[in-house]
Amino acid sequence: MPEVWAAAARVVAAVAGRSVEPVDLLAVTGQGDGCWLVDGAGEPVGPALLWNDGRAAGMVAAWGRDGTLSTAFRINGCYGSPGLANAHLRWLAEHEPTVLARASHLLSCGSWVYQQMTGRRVLDASEAANPFLDAVEIRYDDRLLDLYDLRQWAGLLPPVVTGADRVAPLHPDAARSVGLPAGTPVALTPYDVVTSTVGTGTIRPGDGIAILGTTLCPGVVRDTPALDRPPNGITLPLTDAAGPRWLVAFPTMVGTEVLDWATALLGLHRVDDLMELAAGSRAKDPPLLLPYLSPAGERSPFLDAGIRGSLHALTIAHDRCDIARAVVDGLSLAVRDCLEAAGGADRVALAGGGARSERWAQTIADGTGATIACADTAEVGARGAALVGATDLGWFASLDEAASVVSPAHTHEPDRRMVPIYDGRYERFLDVRSRLRSSPSTTMDDHVSGRLLRHPRGAGPAPGTH
Repeated sequence: MPEVWAAAARVVAAVAGRSVEPVDLLAVTGQGDGCWLVDGAGEPVGPALLWNDGRAAGMVAAWGRDGTLSTAFRINGCYGSPGLANAHLRWLAEHEPTVLARASHLLSCGSWVYQQMTGRRVLDASEAANPFLDAVEIRYDDRLLDLYDLRQWAGLLPPVVTGADRVAPLHPDAARSVGLPAGTPVALTPYDVVTSTVGTGTIRPGDGIAILGTTLCPGVVRDTPALDRPPNGITLPLTDAAGPRWLVAFPTMVGTEVLDWATALLGLHRVDDLMELAAGSRAKDPPLLLPYLSPAGERSPFLDAGIRGSLHALTIAHDRCDIARAVVDGLSLAVRDCLEAAGGADRVALAGGGARSERWAQTIADGTGATIACADTAEVGARGAALVGATDLGWFASLDEAASVVSPAHTHEPDRRMVPIYDGRYERFLDVRSRLRSSPSTTMDDHVSGRLLRHPRGAGPAPGTH
């Protein structure tokens, strides 16, 4: 945790030093989930537990079997995974209780950096939402603590802040570290999934987002928390002066790591080389990759710690180009899988490192049938954080007004010749996956987005449909 703060301070100081104008606002965002514990003096009690830490997988599987996750979902709108703070806290209580005994507050990556800058120990509503808040009331709910047997640790949960309450002055000690004047406004903004959504201008109900990063995180903005959908995914508040809305999102366990893995496996040097190789595939019936390559299994749009990635329908007639194509197609179909589970969207903005690939953007357009909007900057999360902070300071009347300053660099329309082809591949994707599921009892009733939930693009799943 001290290394994370030191790195953040170095970056802020470098940017501040190059700025040609005075800095009027410092907005903080970071990775979500995980468990960043500090003591009464604000010092770490140990290393942070990250979002991809799988040590609590067995515990979460048990919560799935006994109905705990499904019950909590109807309150919270977030379906559990091993990397969430509730699972980490429960694991620590059972295996390292002395660590919890030293802890005073549970923070996140972003709120840890914010504490170093301002001295405040708080959580943004998006950080607390998954897994501790009532999704409708946007407040802590003791029922959730009871479900996870965490009531005795309720004191670790810091105040939840939204809007102007997220802004505090930069502390003098931190000011020296980051090279900005003491008193500069510092805004704790939502974690990266939400700020990336705002940073692409994705703010209206029905808008879609697909963050192509270490994880894939597709989602759709909704005007309700959609608590009647089959239990899975996360529901994050986007409430501001324009009224309540929510981002219903489905973060997977892996994303661009699969591209890196395939690039190395095929003896290539860059992911761009993989995309070029995939474009050379001429197979009429290419192999199919299920991209569940995390050792921790998968969490969205279903939870299964035991599922593993696999390559199907491979023959000696296929070549390296076909393997590369299977990788790109498999990840693109995983994006569709999550978008449909979130309610579907006709227009989807891309964010994350993978969004730099024009070939992948076009494949996602063909694979989803949606218009794909490509951002005009690689750092949409940072821009979204700045827009949220500026709104909190009153520079914009609402997030809608703030997001109106954003426009895509360009868009990709689906190739209507390819859409039916990818529809067929998606059906096969769902069919093969349904036969490989290792632990159905830990997951939803079958799958939420394919054959069992057919609804118009852009419309939510039918209430109560499984």
